[in-house]
Amino acid sequence: MIVAQIHLENYQNDYKKIHHDFYIVFIYLAQEICIIELTLQNINVIAFTFVIPITMILRNRNKLWWGLLAITPTIIVIMNTFTFSKRYQSIYRVTNLLEPVLIAAVCFILLHWNKPPYYIKYTIALYANFFIHVLVSAINHHLKLDFIISYLLGNCFIILMETSRHHYELKQKEEIANLQYENVRDDLTGLLNYRAFAQDMRNLAREKDSTPVLLAILDLDHFKNVNDTYGHLNGNVVLRAFSRKLESEVHHNFDSNCAVYRFGGEEFTIVVKDDSYAKVIKLLNNLNEYFASHPVKTPDGQQIYFSFSGGLTRHLEDENFDQTLARADTLVYQAKNLGRRRILYKSKTDD
Repeated sequence: MIVAQIHLENYQNDYKKIHHDFYIVFIYLAQEICIIELTLQNINVIAFTFVIPITMILRNRNKLWWGLLAITPTIIVIMNTFTFSKRYQSIYRVTNLLEPVLIAAVCFILLHWNKPPYYIKYTIALYANFFIHVLVSAINHHLKLDFIISYLLGNCFIILMETSRHHYELKQKEEIANLQYENVRDDLTGLLNYRAFAQDMRNLAREKDSTPVLLAILDLDHFKNVNDTYGHLNGNVVLRAFSRKLESEVHHNFDSNCAVYRFGGEEFTIVVKDDSYAKVIKLLNNLNEYFASHPVKTPDGQQIYFSFSGGLTRHLEDENFDQTLARADTLVYQAKNLGRRRILYKSKTDD
């Protein structure tokens, strides 16, 4: 039953909130009726009715569960009204209304207690629920030994199953996050790849932000010679060193309003949400000067000097990003033809 609510919770973005909440309430009421009937038939007392709302409240995803916790005792009243069953009348007492109040207080404290992990909080919450239920049963003179034993065993089973499920959920989320990370990252350098670039450009195209977007393509000069002279493994060392320095400098200067990508080989792209192309050109020229005086040292002790050429352009409102990318790519070839180790800037409106 808990798993059903968790699966429904995971689909909350696929429905309108009012529809999603309706499904939660409808399924929860059906689940509670089943719990009431099952516990009455097996241990002749109503138990475990607060387990589902406690679990969902501790997940802290939907505030609706606080309300469902509060109305849980009234489900017995409703069943008593519509079924005219004496067994519900004999079980329901006004003191049962104490349970959701006390349980809500326990859940509130646990949610604001940040240090312990989820399974510790969950264990405390369920055993607090057990002791509260025992207290209310004692007040109502319905406390029996078989009930205490059944409730304790049931609690242990629920805690074991939920903590195992939660551990599996966290592991699954971690694996999905790793796959998502690897899906948009270049294996060699760790930079964003072309797939990430395409998605980011689609997102930028949908934005209504008027901040200018500058795009630059960078290409390492004579990199084939680097591979032929020093070997491909040392060429990879150069690519990683360049990637780290480029990413560090770009993010240092433009904070979160930028991204750095590697499309493959020795070709890199940067995207900056800023209107100062002079600032970008200065940054890239400084990088060229840095690598001219700070060679990359390889594991076998060699020192590799290198430079790069680049084309910088501004994305215009009446074009798509493929056109912007093509214009920057043309500028790279022009920079190569002019002698390399330079950055060219040109917008569509320039001659």
